[in-house]
Amino acid sequence: MSINIVLIFVVVYIINMFNPAIIICKLKTKEDIRRLGNMDASVYNSFKVMGNFTGILVLLLTILKVVISYYCAKFIALYLGENINTSLFKSTVILGCMIGHCFPAIYKFNGGKGIVEFIILMSIFSTRYVVVCIVVGIIIIAITKVIAKGALAGCTLYLILSLILGCSYIPALIISLLLVIYKHRENIQRIIHKQENTI
Repeated sequence: MSINIVLIFVVVYIINMFNPAIIICKLKTKEDIRRLGNMDASVYNSFKVMGNFTGILVLLLTILKVVISYYCAKFIALYLGENINTSLFKSTVILGCMIGHCFPAIYKFNGGKGIVEFIILMSIFSTRYVVVCIVVGIIIIAITKVIAKGALAGCTLYLILSLILGCSYIPALIISLLLVIYKHRENIQRIIHKQENTI
């Protein structure tokens, strides 16, 4: 692994450390969103704790930071003569984004749950089945009224389709999905015991 790839990872990680849910909640309520509502720094908890308008703002800023980190990585790679079409570059951006968001050093490695980041990254690198996975996730949410079920099902389906239809950055996808599952471990326990909150 070259120093260029390490630099790209670090830049992407740093950008994604900053969590809009934590920042905006602190500015608005003087409280840590990780101690309110669902006790996490997710977009969904932002809607629950701070209302629809602020929730939408958090969602948009979360999407924006992923997009910004991708274009920063792309600019650095091109400037340093790296090929942005390689699986190594794509994997570096994906993992930098996911790890930075889920385990940010500035928040004692306690960040968001990674669903929005996963969806946006997959939309950037491969749009072939993102829409299908989102639709399936929405249908599951509509039927079960449980956000976590639809989110986890959609992300898992994306990995399955990638394995079947082919993808050059499968290891990064697997690690990303494992991060999402780990961050949702309490949700999964509540789902198993039929105690998860519904919408």
